[in-house]
Amino acid sequence: MKKDQFLLLLIAISFVGCNNASKKSTSAFSNIDEDFPVTEQLEFTPFNTYDILGDGLCVIDGSILWYVENGKDDFGACYDLNTGEKLSVIASKGRAANELIELAGVVVMRDSVLLYENQNTIKTFAKKDIVGNIPLGDRKASVTTAPDHILVNQMTKLPNGSVLATIRPVTFEFEKEKMNEINKSSVVVFNDNDVTPYETIKYDSFDVGKATDKQINENDLIKWSYAQGLIEIKDNDMAVFSVHNQFMLYTFDINTGNVENEKRYTKMQRDGMEMSLTSTNDMSQSIRFMKVNDKYILCLVRGYLSEKDKDLKRPKEAIFVFDWDLKPIKKFDLSNPEGMVGYYCISNDCNSVYFCEYEEEGLTLHKADLNI
Repeated sequence: MKKDQFLLLLIAISFVGCNNASKKSTSAFSNIDEDFPVTEQLEFTPFNTYDILGDGLCVIDGSILWYVENGKDDFGACYDLNTGEKLSVIASKGRAANELIELAGVVVMRDSVLLYENQNTIKTFAKKDIVGNIPLGDRKASVTTAPDHILVNQMTKLPNGSVLATIRPVTFEFEKEKMNEINKSSVVVFNDNDVTPYETIKYDSFDVGKATDKQINENDLIKWSYAQGLIEIKDNDMAVFSVHNQFMLYTFDINTGNVENEKRYTKMQRDGMEMSLTSTNDMSQSIRFMKVNDKYILCLVRGYLSEKDKDLKRPKEAIFVFDWDLKPIKKFDLSNPEGMVGYYCISNDCNSVYFCEYEEEGLTLHKADLNI
């Protein structure tokens, strides 16, 4: 599984009528150079080395390093970020309520650890039980499963226990019977008592191009790209969504169901492949992951960040910082340290970025502070 897929990460019931698309949504494109005229180059320094020999995903939350690796019996472990001491394994493999058959993603949020068994199931553990090395069999987990009648693609839990999820289009013949009023929308909020669908896409603001006989239609392509994007939340009230394979994001008011603001730096186009369900853009720009706090939204973007990059076929990475009104704040250029193999990871508090370098001796973190 690719690392960025972990982030993915990144969802009976009565339902309420569908809301209309947001009044504030816009189809205007923004320009990176105009929005971010000044770029800061980050300086990384070696931080610590850990006895980790795999090449899984790192999540840094406070003073804890969570190392997650799918396919293992314990799915990884958590470590003291500063001392390197291994504190506990994360979870065991199995079919019990507090075990996982496989691990498709992890989110560390406040006092909880959300482990995604698949795109429809989240098992939530108390952070203190894992960090405190409570025996695996004694750890309690709550299980959240999306209803079968909702075509969920990505989902996340809100602090109040409700679930926010994106809805994908029908892609298989046997799913056509599920095309109800809920699945005609693009976003849904549900809990044990209610399901509320919302429409967040202005389809007529896109010009993707007609489908071939072996491609899905334009609206389904747009909806699929929206459905596969990342989700980050601010308490129970606000969310930010990215659009898959694009440098495109929008903020969503969970209470009203309105899209508050939208940023588009890329233009959606088909990739030319038969049976393709994905969209691309001419600069190959995509948001690989997002991190948020109460003030800012941080997007790590990979692709051609200038025409020169495109001519040289040299994709680059940068962190773009926005406030919750999607006002551009700052851009940080990222250059892979020469000769090092790894990837970048932003801390959950959005204060630091780490380069996770995998070596034969173990995992080494290189750190740079984000002065926002």
